[in-house]
Amino acid sequence: MKKTIKSMLATAIAAFAFAACSDVPEPYQIPGTGGSSSGGEVAGAEGTGQLTDPYNCVAANNTGGTADWVFVKGKVSKIKEEYTSQYGNGTFWISDDGTYDGKKDFYVYRAYYLGNKKFTDSDTQIKVGDEVIICGIITNYNGTIETTQNKGFIYELNGENRGGDPTGGTTTGGEQKGTGTESDPFNVAAAVAKCKEVGQTASTQSYYIKGIADADYTVDSYQNVTVDIVDAEGSSEKFKVYRVKDKDGKGIKEGYKVSKGSTLIVYGKIVNYKGDTPETVQNEAYLVSVDGQAPEVAGGNSGGGDVTPGTPAGTGTQADPFNVAAAVAKCQETGETATNDVFYVKGIVNAAYTVDSYKNATFDLVDAEGASEKFTAYRVKAADGKDLKVGYTIPKGATVIVSGKLVNYKGNTPETAQNSGSLISVNGAAPALDDGTSTGGGDNTGGGEAASSLTNGDFETWADGLPTGWKSASTASNATLAQSTDAHGGSYSCNVNGNESQNKRLASQEIKLAAGSYTFSFWAKATTSDVAQARPGYVPVTDGKVGSYAYGDYANLSTSWQQFSYDFTLDAETTICLVVMNPKKSSYSSGKDILIDDATLTKK
Repeated sequence: MKKTIKSMLATAIAAFAFAACSDVPEPYQIPGTGGSSSGGEVAGAEGTGQLTDPYNCVAANNTGGTADWVFVKGKVSKIKEEYTSQYGNGTFWISDDGTYDGKKDFYVYRAYYLGNKKFTDSDTQIKVGDEVIICGIITNYNGTIETTQNKGFIYELNGENRGGDPTGGTTTGGEQKGTGTESDPFNVAAAVAKCKEVGQTASTQSYYIKGIADADYTVDSYQNVTVDIVDAEGSSEKFKVYRVKDKDGKGIKEGYKVSKGSTLIVYGKIVNYKGDTPETVQNEAYLVSVDGQAPEVAGGNSGGGDVTPGTPAGTGTQADPFNVAAAVAKCQETGETATNDVFYVKGIVNAAYTVDSYKNATFDLVDAEGASEKFTAYRVKAADGKDLKVGYTIPKGATVIVSGKLVNYKGNTPETAQNSGSLISVNGAAPALDDGTSTGGGDNTGGGEAASSLTNGDFETWADGLPTGWKSASTASNATLAQSTDAHGGSYSCNVNGNESQNKRLASQEIKLAAGSYTFSFWAKATTSDVAQARPGYVPVTDGKVGSYAYGDYANLSTSWQQFSYDFTLDAETTICLVVMNPKKSSYSSGKDILIDDATLTKK
């Protein structure tokens, strides 16, 4: 009788537990509710499960489960749960051809995002048709072959790869720098390492940490800032600045914006929250500065102005321009009477300016975006007093060099004296002139001497449908080019037509360069939302014939302008063509058109 009662009780408990499970919300749903079931091997399996030879979806299902981490390649065929920042993972199916039939699809369950990291609001949502490589341990859950929860992640998404440890750990961090002091803040890598050392109990010591905002953040009614910082744009290793306020505990002004790419310094106690999120401890840390300036607090105060006053640098010569701090100091020393000497000044444009009918330009320069210390380039023209082209735009954030006599106008405005200033270069390229030409390749950009033989780096000058200076006499040029009004700077950029079956190259005219080290930089963007890449390089040219092409890394493009650089060294004087490849169609590139603008070549 006792056995019968116990049996009935166990059945009742099991029934209750089953009913309770059926009410669990979606983020905690039991796996095994969809996907391919094990029932014997299916034909068409390919791959060995290694990164160099991933399983296809058929092969992954045929495994029946794996003890080790393996790689599976396919296309997203159906999405069950999109990625959210709340849980950081997603659930979907992939198939070999991107279509869903519920039989040959492979079930990706509760998989983390790129880099084996949790998804954040700044990450791109997956969509049906995306090409992915999944890394994870495969399990047979109640007859469904799938990735094991929290032991799978997107290793590659449409060609983008952020690393990730295929053994289930997190991405290996970058080089650790800093001591955590005010004069030597931790970088993100060092802060993350310290958090792992500290663990899930808040540190007893406070630290200074410096990094780059990984996304835009606008302060809401809570009057604090929460944003991830990284050591470099696109890095997967992140440190979370969590709900920080002003140093005096005052709220940050509602509407105050931290822009993606801004440099932040925070100070306070840190913790590895729940063992996987390195961050500042709530109410135990504050925001020191954003781009060198204290945040604006509720009530309109700026927190005391610049946290770190600008440090004057440079001698004011063409080879060593003043920075803004040094130019301001020189103007204050000079007073309201202009200097007799001409000085060079280098800074970052604080707001975009488009040349009007006066054919000159007036804009403010700063040493860092958002800094309050400014120097005004007042009614500057091009070198030798030549007029600037009407409509020529100097973009916000551009690195500019101007020259001229300096004055502290009316005792409170450091600037170039009227009729004495010249705009030397914008992002290393000379400005467009009123006669449709430019003065050459610009001047020094602070990283070295610019190669003056790089003509029309801003792609403002065109003739017969081609950009001046960007058509080689050799076979280096094989792309069809077109003028585009979607420009990073100025009025035009160069559209490099793609080809799905052949790599296409934008190439400069032949340039003779001395032995030495050079940096080739340019801005690029995709013309569509399809995956796109660009690859910078050069090719030596002898007697009109090209040699072996030398290339840098492939750069993944987006529909926003991004700057890319390629360093190379020539052992002897060499004639070369600079090239930017638009690669043919692959899993990493669509072979569609790309745009190139504001190219520079500098000698280190």
